[in-house]
Amino acid sequence: MIKIDLHLHTSASFDCRVPPEQVAERCRRLGLAPIVVTDHDTIAGALELRQRHPDAIAGQELMTKEGELMGLFLSRPVKGDLTPEAAVDAIKEQGGLVCLQHPYDPSRRHLSQTAIERIAAQIDIVEVVNGRADAHANQKAQELCTVLGTPAGAGSDAHTLREIGRVYVEMPAFSDAADFLDKLRQGRIVRKKTWMA
Repeated sequence: MIKIDLHLHTSASFDCRVPPEQVAERCRRLGLAPIVVTDHDTIAGALELRQRHPDAIAGQELMTKEGELMGLFLSRPVKGDLTPEAAVDAIKEQGGLVCLQHPYDPSRRHLSQTAIERIAAQIDIVEVVNGRADAHANQKAQELCTVLGTPAGAGSDAHTLREIGRVYVEMPAFSDAADFLDKLRQGRIVRKKTWMA
């Protein structure tokens, strides 16, 4: 079994100051691997990490014309300001997975309900526990996950070192994006209040 935090930011994001290698070191100390980097509107942090950590997974939290969604297992960045449908197509064209992160958090840029309904058949994962979202938003995300029948994802949404690993998924090791999606169904979400330094 591995432990994987599916929602991490580095200094490649406009709202995080932690360099990618420091994120990697923190993940290593906590036993989180592989490292999944989901910076805002870029995969530059993940690509930098891949130079030393070839198994790092590139993700991107991308702003569409109707709110944010997330791509995982990307090989190149997805440009912003697309329709949700075009963003989904751009993720899928490169073999990536579409993740709906913090879909009901009122303080974050999430997709509208109508946009979610339009792309519902293309959503691969719903983030049912986000380390920065409140219990009500996470519960609504869990309900959506159940309705869509997708695997449940979870992540700390860390923008600081101390937040990394507050939420992670314990799951069987996987070989590629398709295997990840299959194994995620066997995952168990773990929440921690704090981590030892």
